[in-house]
Amino acid sequence: MTVPVTGPIQFVPPGGVFLTVDSITDPGGAPAEVIDVDLGFTVSGTVVLPNWLAGTGTVSIYADEQGGPIDTVLSPSATINIVPSPTEPNPKTYHWTIAFSGSVLPDPSSGSQIYRLLAKFMYEGQATDIAGFVVLGDYLVN
Repeated sequence: MTVPVTGPIQFVPPGGVFLTVDSITDPGGAPAEVIDVDLGFTVSGTVVLPNWLAGTGTVSIYADEQGGPIDTVLSPSATINIVPSPTEPNPKTYHWTIAFSGSVLPDPSSGSQIYRLLAKFMYEGQATDIAGFVVLGDYLVN
């Protein structure tokens, strides 16, 4: 999958707020669609929100093993402290990065080795409807 990838965040009034994943990197290098489970990997991006919003947001990465039993949220997640700003720019961009250790993904099931990854942003947990996601695509995990 090619990054960056951007998706809308549900917000009222709609429009102008986005979740973007800018990069997925691992120490194993090219090709980008192959992640060495023993080396770990890093995912980074941005969230664009109105400049008047305050609170906490979370970006989480989910992994679903294609043809296997693993379907889980990975730990850690990125916590974003959303601070209101009465001045420009509006909207405001927040950068985030999540570094996963080599043990975050279990060894894939025999014969699978394919994980579908996605990133999800959620504002103030499930207390609000302000959320969005982007599919990062399929990755060979070895």
